[in-house]
Amino acid sequence: MATAPDPWVIIVGAGPSGLLLGLLLAQRGIAVHLIDQTEKLDEQPRATHYAMPAVSELRRAGVTGDMRAAGFIPNTICWRKLDGTYLTGLDSSVFGDHPDRMICLPLNKLGQILYDHLKRCPSAMVSWGQKVVSVGQDEKTAWVDVDTPEGRKTLHAKYIVGCDGANSQVRRSLFGDLNFPGKTWDEQIVATNVSVVTFSTWAIA
Repeated sequence: MATAPDPWVIIVGAGPSGLLLGLLLAQRGIAVHLIDQTEKLDEQPRATHYAMPAVSELRRAGVTGDMRAAGFIPNTICWRKLDGTYLTGLDSSVFGDHPDRMICLPLNKLGQILYDHLKRCPSAMVSWGQKVVSVGQDEKTAWVDVDTPEGRKTLHAKYIVGCDGANSQVRRSLFGDLNFPGKTWDEQIVATNVSVVTFSTWAIA
């Protein structure tokens, strides 16, 4: 991957949202530079399935074939309490063979698929270990100041896009730490992957 010194778009955050946006732009020949403060792709599983609106965008990016190969298409999904009590569910079988049917795949595997596709785009570049500390703009350009292993740098582009999550430095730089509208829930949700092993017990009389 390679791009001009001053790309058209700098995307802060190389998670699934940033990778998908970068891929959609790069597929259209737009010079894009993704930067992330971590050293590699996020390996946490987190999300497990993608409903039709998300799959529609992922299909536009040309990655749903790889997603289906790595995951699966469920007929039904549901949410339960820890004791097994049924809360609610979705029946995807009513959509038949619609190309945007729900796909199940851990988020870390989706990130890898998006990254693999992005690396094939000559107008895209991803830089790791780039922590944004501030953003700015004038009438001609926008920029981010980043801390890197080589020291502080300033990167310029026509547009800066914040895809850097709940603690977004882009958001904080624009609105302030306490001035961004919204709500933080007191409850926490923890998602992880588990493996289910089925045991067969044979009784010998």
